[in-house]
Amino acid sequence: MSVIHTTGRWAVFAGALALGAGSSFTPIAAQTGAPAAATSAERIRVVNVAQRDTPPTGPSAVVIEHDQTLATHTIYRPANLGNTKHGVMVWGEGGCAKNGLTFPEFLTELASHGFVIVADGPPVENTGRRGAPGGGGAPGGGAPGGPPGGAPRAGGPPAGGPPAGGPGPGARAGGGAGGAGRGNMTDGSALIAAIDWIAKEGNDKSSRFYQKVETGRVAAMGMSCGGLMSYGASADPRVATVGIWNSGLMQPDEKIWAGLHSPVIIVTGGESDIAYANGKRDFETMPAKIPVFYGVHPSVGHGGTYNEDNGGAFGVTALAWLRWQLLNDTSAKGKGYFVGANCGICGDTKWQIASKELR
Repeated sequence: MSVIHTTGRWAVFAGALALGAGSSFTPIAAQTGAPAAATSAERIRVVNVAQRDTPPTGPSAVVIEHDQTLATHTIYRPANLGNTKHGVMVWGEGGCAKNGLTFPEFLTELASHGFVIVADGPPVENTGRRGAPGGGGAPGGGAPGGPPGGAPRAGGPPAGGPPAGGPGPGARAGGGAGGAGRGNMTDGSALIAAIDWIAKEGNDKSSRFYQKVETGRVAAMGMSCGGLMSYGASADPRVATVGIWNSGLMQPDEKIWAGLHSPVIIVTGGESDIAYANGKRDFETMPAKIPVFYGVHPSVGHGGTYNEDNGGAFGVTALAWLRWQLLNDTSAKGKGYFVGANCGICGDTKWQIASKELR
């Protein structure tokens, strides 16, 4: 595993081993086949993020990048993209936080298993993160765009009003509740922009992602406000699955339901999670044609397990869902985790689960 070990914690670093005396460092652009010119080095900044205890469980070293051609987002990817096409997930942050480093443990774990993740928000370093093990806190702790005082409303944007730039159109997700400005955070545009960008990169011969990403079948997922962003992007024909994590619509939204065309996973904490009732109602009212898995982890609140080591229980569940939905993995590590008499999560007493139309 290509990591640096510092003070009992792991740090993902450029997909390269820590450098000792006399060692040399090959720029990441050269490792991946991208141009090694100075302009490329200026375009792509590798981010070093300290993480908890053990390294990610996947076979791939992980690179976290900030690419100036998509300066509004953060990229998590396998260091060696190889000669295969990788599944893609676009991710929306809790509290509408514009910080792609809100949940690095969770997202790095997924990337270590071969997924390319484009998370909303640039990497805002050294802001601190809430939602630590135990899961009672709100996400985004101190990050710009995060809730300035306490947790946001279930699935909602930060409590400070609309983001810089003024109010946008009425929200698609949440039935337009919450006033002007919600729409330009939860209409899914940030996630669709991420899909557009990675699709363009996949067709660009000069890009490290050229012919290495599957952009016709993408997962749109997010936590809290990010879940609403995922609903907002769900009608895009490239979205193959939707992930609603610690989130749910403010009220049933017929436009969202009409646009859904792919399987959905809804995961919340227990009744102390401010999104618990919203997620439960979404599961109950979702159109019958939509395959949906619903999981409740009663021991955690709105903060979930994202910032536990390797994303905790939510990381395990997300990985299995992505394997199934994006890679058509029907083994016990994919479909078999959710479906069948001996499905993995079915026998886990830490979960309360239900589903519709999963086959």
